[in-house]
Amino acid sequence: MKFSAKVDHILNIRITHKTARVMLMESVAFKEKNQALADLKAIEGIEECLLLQTCNRIEIYLTAEEPKKTLTTVKEYLINRAGEHTKEISKAIETATDKDALNHLLCVTSGMESMVIGEDQILNQVWNAYLEADNAKTLGPILKHLFNRAMTIGRHVRNETGINKGAVSIGSAAVELAVTLLKNLEDKKILVMGAGEIGTLVSKALARRCLSPIFIANRTYDRAVKLALDLKGEAVHFDRFNDVMVDADVIICSTSAPHYLLTKEIISHLMVQRKNPSPMLIIDISNPRNVEKTVNEVPGAKLYNIDDLQGIADKNKAQREKAIAHAQTLLNNELSTLEDDMKGLSVRLIISEILSETEEIRKRELLTALNKMGHLDEHQKQVLNDLTSILLKQTFIPIIENLRLAAKNDDTEAIKMAVKLFEKTGKTQ
Repeated sequence: MKFSAKVDHILNIRITHKTARVMLMESVAFKEKNQALADLKAIEGIEECLLLQTCNRIEIYLTAEEPKKTLTTVKEYLINRAGEHTKEISKAIETATDKDALNHLLCVTSGMESMVIGEDQILNQVWNAYLEADNAKTLGPILKHLFNRAMTIGRHVRNETGINKGAVSIGSAAVELAVTLLKNLEDKKILVMGAGEIGTLVSKALARRCLSPIFIANRTYDRAVKLALDLKGEAVHFDRFNDVMVDADVIICSTSAPHYLLTKEIISHLMVQRKNPSPMLIIDISNPRNVEKTVNEVPGAKLYNIDDLQGIADKNKAQREKAIAHAQTLLNNELSTLEDDMKGLSVRLIISEILSETEEIRKRELLTALNKMGHLDEHQKQVLNDLTSILLKQTFIPIIENLRLAAKNDDTEAIKMAVKLFEKTGKTQ
């Protein structure tokens, strides 16, 4: 048998709020995540893949044997999606390999890479990305182990440092932006579009700042009703939200609709009917965007999006300097252990092939020996089977440990030599 000396590397390719504005990310964003995962998995050399896509990040995690070649291929894949923005996307793409990729993921799950440092929503988003990849059958043992550990470490960092205590979320940051722009929200008419995770955070943050009931519109009306009851607000049928919006002071959009809900034409029509003399403030934090950017051209309407939350995010970060330093120390300690684990997993295929081949040899030779020994009862056969199995395991324990140690030390020559030796053994059997 010919054994594989393949050692998989962990790769990360990303475009985030740190390098690109919302409009630029949208030129690359995937509407059909399952299809994107299938396309990525079909790229030659990719063994496992996962796609993490939120309102301000598009990240791909991969395992592959040839990191440089694979990174180049996937970067070209993303650039080709960008249409007229290819040059900007090319500059916005960041990559990381092995230890750097592990460190980045731990920073993501710990809230260190979020626009709003310490926010908890990213944990759910990472886990949902994991489940989507698992359902699409694009995960294997390496990324499964990595993401389960990363989730555990992310929760541990939050518990130890309190980096998420009192932290604003994207939702509450949108509310803070509204307060900054309008000075107060006490007598304002406010509509929240969307009652999902982010919409709920928005609504709860608003309920703490508003005296007037907030209006909540959601495609699933019952969900809007439930949230409105909890917050003493008022639910609105999704096909009737224009009735509230026409005189609203603030509209915050946070749905997952894959298309524009508010267009220049819709807002222009509403502004003709509008009796409220104040400007219509629209904050779009949806993924993808729910509000057409040309809405800003309508007199009396002011549109803001996630890019405009940076000032709130910077203030939040400044308040968490001690927690950030503590979190980084914890991550540095966790990273070393995780890196060793992942390197050990990277030679899993070699170990599996060697053990599988030698187990076949054991069974074959045991059967030959039993046939030569004549009649044996079942107990005697079991004793011989157990003996040969134990001998094989005891013999291979140091071999397996040394292969994992070689992977840990990046000793590819030792790994290749082990493969070469066992190839010869297999041929002589």
